[in-house]
Amino acid sequence: MRTFHSFRLDTANQCLWHGENRAGLTPKAFDVLRYLVEHAGRLVTPDELLEALWPEIYVNPEGLRRYIQELRKVLEDRADKPVFIETLPKRGYRFVAPVIEESIPNPFDVPAETAKNIVGRVLHSRYEVCNGGS
Repeated sequence: MRTFHSFRLDTANQCLWHGENRAGLTPKAFDVLRYLVEHAGRLVTPDELLEALWPEIYVNPEGLRRYIQELRKVLEDRADKPVFIETLPKRGYRFVAPVIEESIPNPFDVPAETAKNIVGRVLHSRYEVCNGGS
């Protein structure tokens, strides 16, 4: 999960959250946003985006601009005063907002004392669970 300002990019579930609300993005616009966020702070050319997201399909560069417009609308971003997506004319796009990578805790990393208090569960070591032991 990556966060920027009041948005959370949930790559596992392929959705964008704005606070507690799910933002309406088409799947392709989500893919463009994910790629830009994953490469935040650097120039991403239209050719790079098209090759990364649609390697076997011809996509008109105008289509890519429509996805950028959709993202700006959802993010309430402006091309002339970008907070999220900066356009570098004739070169490409740069995601300019600070991005924070949130780690999702592993459910197996529960301390033993806490695990003992889980009702209806038998505590096994990871070795026993992974190797079929009891």
